[in-house]
Amino acid sequence: MAAVTQKPGDNQQRAFVRVDDYLPLSWRRVGAEEFAEVMATYKKSQTFPVVPDDIQTILTNLEVTDKIVLLERSDPVLARILARMDMKLNMLLKVFYPGTEARPMVPTWVNLSGGGVAFKEAGLDAKVDDILELRLALSQDSLASIQCFARVVKIFPPDQGGLIKAACQFEPILDGDREKLIQHIFKRQSELLRAKRS
Repeated sequence: MAAVTQKPGDNQQRAFVRVDDYLPLSWRRVGAEEFAEVMATYKKSQTFPVVPDDIQTILTNLEVTDKIVLLERSDPVLARILARMDMKLNMLLKVFYPGTEARPMVPTWVNLSGGGVAFKEAGLDAKVDDILELRLALSQDSLASIQCFARVVKIFPPDQGGLIKAACQFEPILDGDREKLIQHIFKRQSELLRAKRS
């Protein structure tokens, strides 16, 4: 199998591919002092400060979606069985531990790209230049989420439904999470294209 060579602009182009979706999201405003600590940790080790016993950190470490995707190539039947078991376990965790997250993720309209995210919310209380900590699950049934930080670059007036849109640029996002996001965008675009054709 031939190796795929990337042209210099490929990564930049991948970062700006975007798609609309409806995914679980939570956010909170981050103060200057906390953000300085986040950036210091990120610059030193390319990670974010760890919160002990954070349920999302634990769930992210237990996430098996990537392994199931790899297994689909060698044993698609087993991969489907494991994916359904993973989905059922996620649902059971939501039933038995509904209050494990201080900021529950709520299904939200989002526009995703490798460089940032826009999202809509009623009564959105954010301003341009605010730094937000975002948690985003890449499917409705996943308990594990991507954690990143983003700067609000634009706030749009309320739409006809009263939803206010915030456009945010990642500042920063971990490389592995950006790659998961880009893969999700390509997968979602492919699903939308197939649905349009049929």
